Amino acid sequence: MKRIRKIAACSILLLCLYAAGAAAAVFVEDFNGDGKTNVLDVICLLVAGRKNPADTRLDYDGNGRYSLADAVALLTAICSGKLTPVEEPAADSWRVVGPGGGGAMFIPTVDPFDSGHVLLACDMTGAYVTNDDGVSWRMINLRTVVNDFEFDPTRQGTVYACNTGLWRSADGGLNWSLVYPPPAEVIEEHMVGDHAEQYFRTAAGRKPEAEIDKVRVDPADGNRIFIGVGSWWNGPAEIMASSDGGASWSVLSGVPGANVLAIFPGSWWQAPDEVIAVTDQAIVRISQTTGDTTLLAPPDSALTGADGGFSDSTGAVLYVMSSLRQYGANFFGGPFRSLDGGKSWTQIVTSLTATALTPSYNTFAVCQGRPATVYLSCDAYPNNVIGILRTTDSGNTWSWVLKSDWTRIITNNFAESWLIRNLGLGYGGSPNGLGVCPSDPEVCFAACGNTFRTRNGGATWQTVYSNDRGGSAYSSRGLDVTTCYGVHFDPFDSLHVFITYTDIGLFQSYDGGESWVQSLQGISGGVRNTCYWLEFDPAVKGRIWSVWSNWHDLPRMKMFNANWPNAQGIPATSADGGKTWVGQNWGAPGDAPYTHILIDPASPSDSRTLYACAFGKGVYKSVNGGVRWDAASSGIGSNKSAWRITRASDGTLYLVVVRNGTESNVIPGALYRSTDGAATWEALALPEGATGPNDLALDPVDQKIMYLACWPRTDRSVDPRVEHGGGLYRTTDGGATWKQVFYDDAHVYATAIDPDRPETIYINTFDSAAFRSLDRGEHWYRLKGYNFKWGHRPILDPNHKGMIYLTSFGGSVFYGPVTGVAGAKENFSEDYFMRWERKGF
Repeated sequence: MKRIRKIAACSILLLCLYAAGAAAAVFVEDFNGDGKTNVLDVICLLVAGRKNPADTRLDYDGNGRYSLADAVALLTAICSGKLTPVEEPAADSWRVVGPGGGGAMFIPTVDPFDSGHVLLACDMTGAYVTNDDGVSWRMINLRTVVNDFEFDPTRQGTVYACNTGLWRSADGGLNWSLVYPPPAEVIEEHMVGDHAEQYFRTAAGRKPEAEIDKVRVDPADGNRIFIGVGSWWNGPAEIMASSDGGASWSVLSGVPGANVLAIFPGSWWQAPDEVIAVTDQAIVRISQTTGDTTLLAPPDSALTGADGGFSDSTGAVLYVMSSLRQYGANFFGGPFRSLDGGKSWTQIVTSLTATALTPSYNTFAVCQGRPATVYLSCDAYPNNVIGILRTTDSGNTWSWVLKSDWTRIITNNFAESWLIRNLGLGYGGSPNGLGVCPSDPEVCFAACGNTFRTRNGGATWQTVYSNDRGGSAYSSRGLDVTTCYGVHFDPFDSLHVFITYTDIGLFQSYDGGESWVQSLQGISGGVRNTCYWLEFDPAVKGRIWSVWSNWHDLPRMKMFNANWPNAQGIPATSADGGKTWVGQNWGAPGDAPYTHILIDPASPSDSRTLYACAFGKGVYKSVNGGVRWDAASSGIGSNKSAWRITRASDGTLYLVVVRNGTESNVIPGALYRSTDGAATWEALALPEGATGPNDLALDPVDQKIMYLACWPRTDRSVDPRVEHGGGLYRTTDGGATWKQVFYDDAHVYATAIDPDRPETIYINTFDSAAFRSLDRGEHWYRLKGYNFKWGHRPILDPNHKGMIYLTSFGGSVFYGPVTGVAGAKENFSEDYFMRWERKGF
């Protein structure tokens, strides 16, 4: 009875205060979404809090949890008029949204002048720089994956990066210019193959497969620069040098091996004419004057790493590493040390092999100015132990500075964010890359699926990739290494948004993308790796369908490998807005990745018709909301790599089947149409020469107008290789004929049509650019300020006109204005022509 009186009293109070409610523009406090803010929103907050206390928006007072105090704080704000207006997204910049982290990161490199200034790279083409010790990061896009960074030890602020070219920044990594090949010699830039591999074609005939593995600036002379040029194929590698700051170059020598692991300057051992190069197969001393080479006996074959440094107390200390093996009671390989310029080597594994089983060490890093200090990453030790070891006596003894056993941090010295908390210690306990500050051996950065650092020699470690926002929500610090497929908007809540990801599954935001909560509950096993797509029920609040797989990165052909038969997947449904999921694969194969799901909005809301793409198996259909699935692939040919289904307003279905096989043995893709609800499919002719359809979009007004995004095919019979059959095609007669409206060598992943202005279309590419057309593809404009290499899907923001999301293969989601950002800095100078600049973009 007392409880009834209390509720009644509260209700009377709220009704009495109703007139005090603010009726204005939409506010953050508009919990019921009616465009006003008043006491009805307090009631809505109370109801929503009981249903989902993890919703970060309901933590109104910002204390990290939901409680009745949040409703009181909201009521107080309404009565006092102290409300927070929703901030419209900035239309003059691009930003990356997501939880941060998520993919493999490598080569953290610390500035010798400033230990809070760090660069690192990932294997998904992006690179990153922080100037505030990891509090925030800025993405750098230098056309492809960065292999190495080098701070000039003689000039503060000057830093080099290398990949298919050598790049230099004079402002700490904000702006870059091409040093080698010389810009004047660049004829054109090519992007060829399934991943649009980038290389420069030059007047000097530089090998297109050449990549710069390493760069070294001589600490005795900052104008003397060395680069190690490797090859995509088996060697030989080359060591090149410049004595004038990169204005001119000469080849010092060819060296055995395909990959250059390290370059050591002779000034470290008072022999300025010398340089030592370490490759995967050899150690070579080279005279810079004569080019004469001396092969030094390596301590083991198949070297995997090399690093070193110099100090007055130790002299030059060089280290190399190979795979550790055990034969009987003896260990072979592992890390080695040289104190005499590579003439002799000492194995330094005494305290690394105190075990009956063979451990595995995968990378190491040396403090260049204090080379007795080395950090070593362990990816396998008995009893499932992984972590980082450190030596301060050049490897004579090693001690654990970070140690875990996949269930706990044994050393109890690690402050983690969402990735290890949610997905386990295997994602961050064994770094892919380590970087020690050259001037401070206490500072070390470690890179894996997350990035973390120590400032006290490993006594404690702190992650630097994500911000904890409370309530299991996180936001990025700008360090995003994630592949994503779509951005998905709740039709009942404009602030409720999902991103479908590879490797980290699915994330949702309750605050319009400011913070993100992982959504995996109910999805078990390996299939939680990738959520390829999801669909909201347009009429039933909280009902969502999604598709999952353990097989990521489709439709890239690298995934059709020997392990392809192990692919698995499921469709799933949620009745509570994505808080929990239930797998639904009765009748559908479990040995297929599911890459797309489509709802028929005309079907009964209590028994929805759904279509799912089972990659490699064809199409499956459900007429009861996903409870049961039946094969629906009649008419589809032998290639059943069903990728995406599109539905016209009259119910006609279109199916995109992507090509598969290998790059040298391509199985063409196909386009199909069904007018009977997928009972049968008929093939539509692809545009002439096209074999790689990837996405189809229908004009919302005239659906005979369609746009087909295509991946080009590679012609390997010519040198340099060329590509045809890609780009974007338009039909105005329902697919009977096609016209190419974007370059046939472009890798166009997907296209989007502005629903309010159907003549305006967008594309995103794997070619470092996204584009906009205002006349159905007749003319194009590059979206300035965005130049991530591997772009996925353009998605117009339905809640903020004039804004667009660009999903990516490895850089999370970019968010910015549909017009791009005029005059935006794009990492490199434009005093030479890159691919799109040469074409007038």
